[in-house]
Amino acid sequence: MILAFLRKAPPEPAVDRRARHCGEATTPRWRLSPASNSRQRANPAPVYDACTMTPWLTLEQALGAPGLRVAPVRGGLPSPWSEFVRACFHVKRIPYSLVDARDADRGLTSIKTLTGQESLPVVFWNDERPRSNWLEQLVLAERISLKPRLLPDDPVERAKVVGLIAELCSEAGFGWHRRVMMIARLLTEPTFGERERTIGQYLSLKYRHNTDSVEGSAKHCEEIVSTFAGLQAAGHDYLLGSSLTALDLAWAAFAALIQPLSEDLCPMKPLWRDLYTWMPSVTPHHAVEAMLSFRGRIYCDWLPLPVDLG
Repeated sequence: MILAFLRKAPPEPAVDRRARHCGEATTPRWRLSPASNSRQRANPAPVYDACTMTPWLTLEQALGAPGLRVAPVRGGLPSPWSEFVRACFHVKRIPYSLVDARDADRGLTSIKTLTGQESLPVVFWNDERPRSNWLEQLVLAERISLKPRLLPDDPVERAKVVGLIAELCSEAGFGWHRRVMMIARLLTEPTFGERERTIGQYLSLKYRHNTDSVEGSAKHCEEIVSTFAGLQAAGHDYLLGSSLTALDLAWAAFAALIQPLSEDLCPMKPLWRDLYTWMPSVTPHHAVEAMLSFRGRIYCDWLPLPVDLG
């Protein structure tokens, strides 16, 4: 019943899309020999692509299943929180089943009853309690598989990684404030119709949109992007040194809220691609482009492409 990530080459069109994005002629990065990439010598775990072998589980099926189950946002929307947790499990080669948490007739009512909230992703591990918080999900990934380590052993360095991820993932972080900005667009821009207004009203009510100003949210986002651009400008292979950490995976996921991956690598509904796209004005353009290029390298070296949003 468990949906495994298999070491299996994807169909040729997917390889071609990865090749164009990663700068390889025809060969996926994970097939290269160790001598062909110095960064992969430092991080030798091969990258392989996910291959879906079974349908998504319903929530009822998932509750009776063993192992790891992940209920992400789906339907053409690359939720950064969902993509981050899936990246952590992928890098660690932890097989998991995908769960559709939305009931056909009840929406997210069942997941709210189960977890006390209705945001995704939610992670299930054997018969333990469900986890709906990004930090609990990350710690679970570290517990299930020790390699590669995504959190440093040193307490100070670990606190630095977790703190910087919180600037992306937590309430009042980058993702939160970018959502405030998107809700404002949905509610006010004349190009959007009744359907988009309804989406904006739902999100505004769910996330207490009226407690944040668009100007304040934009300022927070600018400050966080500037901070991450400073990390990248230090010239290390990764944001905090020579080894991959969860911070690199988090940035790769949340950079979609500046510029999503191209359509061939991450197919999205046009509405959400438009809403996700935002160019910071404080951080120099070349620094933002460098951060987006770094995101691309993390995907090429470590994560499956194209992104499968279910």
